Amino acid sequence: MTRSVIAPTPDSPASQAVGLDLDGTLTQPGPWLGGRIGLPQPGAIDALRTLARCRAVFVYTARASVWLPEIADWVTWYSGLEAFVDPSPGRAYYTAVGGPILVTNTKLGAAAYVDDRAIHHAGDWTDTLDAVSRAIGLDHVGVLAAA
Repeated sequence: MTRSVIAPTPDSPASQAVGLDLDGTLTQPGPWLGGRIGLPQPGAIDALRTLARCRAVFVYTARASVWLPEIADWVTWYSGLEAFVDPSPGRAYYTAVGGPILVTNTKLGAAAYVDDRAIHHAGDWTDTLDAVSRAIGLDHVGVLAAA
């Protein structure tokens, strides 16, 4: 496996950020209905602090905007780092390297995403479709045959 390092460059604002999913990634898995936010996963807060020292970090979630202030408070409470709710609904990138943690329900451009529901795509759609099919409980061959 080849590893590449995406250096932050001014001509590529997406290269400066790391996006961290909230539910099931930063937090322990569990229901979040009614705005409940779980406890941090072991190691998650240390990882967030480490990343925030060298990259712009944003926490993204599928939750509605009404819950974002509570999430920003949660990030600040557990990490000790300043966090704020994204005031720009049209934002495409977050580039405040070493700055406060952005909380958003938009998946912004980034050098990397950390998400418990992600499937890595390495350029081969056959492998990717196999992984997605397994993740959602489908028989890949049956899906392709029906298409």
